[in-house]
Parts: sequence; C-alpha cells; structure tokens
Amino acid sequence: MNLQPTSSMRILFILCSFIIGIHDAIAQISFKPIVKSRDAGTVNLRISGSERDSTKLELPFWDDFSRTSYLPDTSHWFVDDGTSNISASLGIDPPTVNVAVFDGWNLLGTPYSSSQLEEGEGDSLVSRFIDLSKINPALRETVYISFFWQKEGRGEMPDDEDFIRLQAMDSEKTWKTIWNKSGREITDTDVFTQEIIQVNDPSFYHAYFQFRFQTFGNLSGGFDTWNIDYVYMNFNRTPTDLFFEDRALTTPPTSWLTTYSAMPYDHFILNLENNLEPTRVGVSNLDDQVQPVEYYALIRDSVRIFDEMNQGTPLNLAPNSIAEIVSEPIDPNAFDPDADSISLLLETRFFINSGDSSNWFDKYDFRSNDTTISITELADELAYDDGTAEWGAGLSQKSGKLAYRYIIPKSDAITALKIYFPDFVPSSVGKTFTLIIWDDLLPNREGRLLTEQHIVQKSGKLNEFTTYTLGRPVVVSDTFYIGYEQSVNDFFPIGLDKFGKAQSGNIFINIDGVWESSNIIEGNLMIRPVFGFEKAVGFEDELFGDIVIYPNPNRGDFSIKGNFERASLTDIRGYSIMEIKGGSEDTQIIITNKSSGLYLLNITKEGRHRTFKVIVR
Repeated sequence: MNLQPTSSMRILFILCSFIIGIHDAIAQISFKPIVKSRDAGTVNLRISGSERDSTKLELPFWDDFSRTSYLPDTSHWFVDDGTSNISASLGIDPPTVNVAVFDGWNLLGTPYSSSQLEEGEGDSLVSRFIDLSKINPALRETVYISFFWQKEGRGEMPDDEDFIRLQAMDSEKTWKTIWNKSGREITDTDVFTQEIIQVNDPSFYHAYFQFRFQTFGNLSGGFDTWNIDYVYMNFNRTPTDLFFEDRALTTPPTSWLTTYSAMPYDHFILNLENNLEPTRVGVSNLDDQVQPVEYYALIRDSVRIFDEMNQGTPLNLAPNSIAEIVSEPIDPNAFDPDADSISLLLETRFFINSGDSSNWFDKYDFRSNDTTISITELADELAYDDGTAEWGAGLSQKSGKLAYRYIIPKSDAITALKIYFPDFVPSSVGKTFTLIIWDDLLPNREGRLLTEQHIVQKSGKLNEFTTYTLGRPVVVSDTFYIGYEQSVNDFFPIGLDKFGKAQSGNIFINIDGVWESSNIIEGNLMIRPVFGFEKAVGFEDELFGDIVIYPNPNRGDFSIKGNFERASLTDIRGYSIMEIKGGSEDTQIIITNKSSGLYLLNITKEGRHRTFKVIVR
C-alpha cells in the first residue's frame, strides 16, 4: 500500500501484527483488515472427521463458488469453523463472481490465535470424498486439477515466508503436497493466475480421495490473504486444458445511486436525475475464442419492475479476457416525484444470455454464474458504504474524535445513528464513547448539535449495525457531520468498506484540538444517519410494532420476534415457500433450496395483515 501522509499527520497501520509509524506527526488513525466479512452468522459449524458424511463424489468436480454466499457449497466441501469463506468483494477481477478467501480468521470471524505474533496453518478448504478407484488405470495419467489463485486481492498482503498449498489425501490417509506458492514468489496482487496440476500418484487412486487448499501465515486475524476460484478436476485432460466455454459475470451490480448507496426517498427525488447513474458489472470470457453475449439489467421491488435496461444488447468478448459492462441510464420516470413518503427496497439484477451449457458433463450448469444481484434501499437511512466491511479503521488515542461528512438537499431530523463496530482484540465491546453530531468543524469552534454517551454493543454477527437511538431528534440541513469521541487509548475501529464506490474527503479526525481531513483512508466508513420516517407508507403501526425480523439481510435463516398468529413466506414471483405457525417467542425460519433475492413475509395478527420484506444474500 502506497501512502503519502502529510507532515502534520501520523498514520498507524496495524498489519501483519506490527504497528508501523509513518512520519513524525500528530493525528493518528489505524487500520485492520476484516476478510471474513460477508454474511457471517453465529452458527455452530464444528464437524469432526468421524461425523463427516461418507458419501462419495465422482469426477468431474467443478465449483466456481457463484452458487453460494459466505459458506462453501456443502455438496462439494466439508465445512467446519476452519473453512475459508466465500466473498464477492475480496477478489480483484476474479474469473467469476465470488472467491474462496483464506486468512487468519476462522469462519465465524474469530482469530485462530490470541497472540499477535503466532504463525501457523490458517484457513483450509477440504473437498468431500471423491471415488478415484473407478478411474480406468489407462486414464490416470490424464487426471488434472486446475484452479485460479490470487495473492492479497483486497485483503492484506502475505509476507515472503507465508504460503498457500494444495494437498491430496493418499490411501494411507496422509496429506501430500502437490502444489504450493509462497509470498515471495510473486509480486502481482491484483491478478488471478491459473494452475493445472497432474494427479498421477498411484496412492491417490482409492475410494476416499480428497484434496484441500490450505494457507500458512499470521493467525491473529484477517492477515496474509489468498483467494481461490474456479476449481475443476477431471480425466481426459492435458497440461494445456486451460480454457472453458464459459462466460461469466464477476461482480455484483454497482449502486445506481450517484453518491450514496442508500437514501431516504424524499431526498432522492429532489434531485432525481443527478442521483441516478448506470449500474456496472464485470464479465469474463474463459475461452480462448471470441465469444458473444447479450446482456440485460432490471430494477424491481416485490411488486413491479421499475426499469429494464439493455434488453438483449450484444457484446463480443475477447478471448480469455475480463471486461466491464455498463447499463443504459435508468429512466427517471420510473420513480414518482410526488410520492415523497414511501420506502422502497429495490433489487438490481444483471444477467447475460451467453449460450453457456445448462448440462455440462450431465452434471453442472455453466449458466449459474450468468446472474448477479444487489439491493438498494430508499427508506430512512443515508449511507456511502455497501453494508459490508473488508477492513476496520479508527483512532488509537483517548479523547480522539472522528467525524464523517454528509450533505443533504433538504432539512430533516436525525433520530438515530447506525454504526458497525467490528470486534478486534482488544475488544471495544462494553467501552463507552461519546456520540456527536456537528453542523460545522470550524477552527476553535465545533458546531455541536448533539452529544450523548453510549456503550459499544456486541454485534450478533459480522457486518451487523447497532442502532443508537438519540435522546431527541436533531434537525440538520445541507452539510453536517456524525461521529464520536472515544474514551480509550486502544484501537477503536468502525467498519471500513473498501469494495463500494469510495467517496473521498469526507473523513475528519481530531486528537489535539485541530480538525484535519484524513484523505489517506480509501473506502467508506460504516456509520449512517437515520432520519424520521413516521409518515412512510407501510410503516409498522402500533399493532405490529413488536414484530422484528432479524437478521435482515440474512443467508436464508432468520427469526421473527414478537407475537403473531400465523405467517406465510413467498418469493418475489408470489410462489409459496412455507406457512408458519406463530407464537409469543422468537420463531426461527430456515429457507431450504434458497436463492439470493427478495422474499415477502405476510404476518397475520388479530385479523390484520402486514407484509415485511426479507433479503437473502
């Protein structure tokens, strides 16, 4: 990471368990990577070897990680707390959307070691059993496994002595290393490299063969990052079998809001056309021939389609390439400028018609990586971040203050702040801080509008915001700042989104009575103002005021808090998913055969109905 700090600023980066001071200066801010960041829940994933399903797979084996989010596909991999996670944001220009991420956090976001200096074996990704005894001996010389790998990506750079390796299980249940790569062997950190490895050791050809990827590095958190994608193992291959008739999307759609990722609807419509911009996705061609695609994009909620863009626009993809697809501008007429009191939860869906096979080897569907989605909310929050943190950023000095600038087109009342405090060591949970709202940061005069004491609450999962309700509404207009003053000398971080569209020049720090812009931070802080929304259509009335859906968004498992009689869950097309019997305690819901997108939860209480929107990522 290349840094250019000013002479009046000192930046502390906490990376690879070291604190590196840069320049002699006054202000200080710290960073830590949070690689296990997307949709991690508090679930027990421990699976011992004796409990593992002995069901055996047969070749071919293929997984590009596009069909699941956060957890690897359990039909291909064994999952326990040491398994790597699946991420849409940590890989840079991956072959397909989502990569498997390896670092020093376990699957629940906990460091493997409480010691900052300990190094050892970190994440792993272990295949299910594969029956290689059925492979004809004459074909065993043609069995190869290929995959793409990347050092660092948007995570933290491995040191020279760190490494990633591929191992295979022989008939004596011993792991043998068949490929490895150390941190010193490559300098590129934004390129995916494809490997193809021959699997010809006679001891591998037994009924319970397995392979695994595993990394070695710092075990105290999200350090020494490696990414893996597009794993394929089969017979009848050669060392040059590196191309696939597969065209794939590589990223979720970007936000079509120009500056923010979420806005109140009544703010959004005041400058409608200037708030809209095209949405973008990455696309790859994994073949060595020019391949055509047609691409489409649409924006919709659970009821109707707001706009459809690029309906079948043709595009020729160069051989073995990655490109960007940009949608047509969104039609401003899709939004009602007179409806200033509604909330919308909109799904952006980008997909390509690629002609990819739906029945590859009578087993896999290459079309699974042809669609990606993202969610945009026009309700009561204002946000720069995309809801996920790859890093944490904050000050490391008692009485240090951090302010985050927002600009709105009309006066409005803030009723709460939402902040994501990631849990590092030492933990910030239980520590007090002073929540502050300013209307100006003039020298020698802070325009404080609100000062309140609060306690950092423990999040139930990674990326879960805590809502800090204000003692009184605070009216703001034009430019204002939200932030805090910390009470500890330790690192006091909030989530830092490094994947979304970074808006620079909005972060200010003060540890000596002087406010300074902290342009060195690349990314968006996860701290949001929440505005009064009592007039919104569909806002929960008193009868449904005790109903809470959490977590939301989720991975298909969530709870309904509050008393109700019954409920029904449908998908966005109106197809019934399940009927739910109510109760007075938390009601747990698990969606089987789930897919990412919007779901509708219709709750009945005392003869009345209310529909809640549930997001599955």
